[in-house]
Amino acid sequence: MNQRSIFKKLFFALAIILVVLPFVVTFSAVLTGFFNKIGWYVALQDFVVPFEARLVAILLKASGISATVTPDSSFAMLLEKGDIYLPVDLQWNCLGWQSMVLLSLTLVSGLNGHWTNASRLQVVIIGILGTFLVNISRMAVITILAFYFNSLAAIIIHDYFAALVGIAWLFFFWWFSYTFVLEERS
Repeated sequence: MNQRSIFKKLFFALAIILVVLPFVVTFSAVLTGFFNKIGWYVALQDFVVPFEARLVAILLKASGISATVTPDSSFAMLLEKGDIYLPVDLQWNCLGWQSMVLLSLTLVSGLNGHWTNASRLQVVIIGILGTFLVNISRMAVITILAFYFNSLAAIIIHDYFAALVGIAWLFFFWWFSYTFVLEERS
């Protein structure tokens, strides 16, 4: 019963996201501009972005792209493409905070029931780590698209496909959690 409920909520979230995606992208840009003006993003930009940029650079190097993380905050990476260096701007709002919020909301709903505390803790850890890895991978894919194609392809994927990747991850995560991780109390 609980599994069916969480999947219904995820399908509902997917339908809502598809309907409001253009408005969400526009609102996200406005919200980002607002947070940039008041400076609330500074800690994320100064500490989290460089760490995640290094992780993305590792994935890029594994795919054959030479990537250097820059120490200044004007952009996070330089990609070497022949004799040209392409700047890649990673900002605090690229980190995937939206998928972490969705994960948190589904955890509140999905962990209701008679599950053992140990299995609940495992689900929370898997959810956080999985969402983090999905976001790092998403940033690497977007960067690879910008490298091999152009920034327009990367922007389209960044703005629209990223939300769908987050929802797909949550579907897989909850299927995996209900099938293999969560144990009912005896």
